[in-house]
Amino acid sequence: MTAPAAPRIPTPGDLARRQPPKLSTPARPAPVPKPSAAPAPVRAADAIAPGVLKNKEHFRKYFMYGMRASRMHAHARLVGHDLVWRTNHATGRISPNRQPSLEVLALATGLNTGQVGVALQILHTRGWFRYHVLQEGPRKGQTVIALTIPAAALENIRTLLSSNADEPTS
Repeated sequence: MTAPAAPRIPTPGDLARRQPPKLSTPARPAPVPKPSAAPAPVRAADAIAPGVLKNKEHFRKYFMYGMRASRMHAHARLVGHDLVWRTNHATGRISPNRQPSLEVLALATGLNTGQVGVALQILHTRGWFRYHVLQEGPRKGQTVIALTIPAAALENIRTLLSSNADEPTS
């Protein structure tokens, strides 16, 4: 007596030779949503302009939430998180005496100086910080970093936080 033959497992070649199934009904196109009162397109300069926080909004909380929600590369988000912990929690300014160098940021984040430089460039071009020149004091003329939250990102953060506040907690 012989055992029944085991079912044959198809190979990729078998699957390629297989005929596609016949569709009984023609495919319908996806419904197109009706255009609503969409906001006017935002210029790039307006989107990365620094947003203005309202009275009850805390800079560090909104900046960190924005970093987490952004789609930036992980290295840029890591450098942004490190910078926010070096700033004043209410204003986002780093003291002129405590301005970090590329080497200090590289040591703190575990990245090399080239990666930190690229991350800083990404943060700057997307509006997450700006450079400004000190106008007074013993460090007059020195260029320093001030963190900002881009206006477009700030609106998204407000929307996300308000939708999270509407959800019931269990």
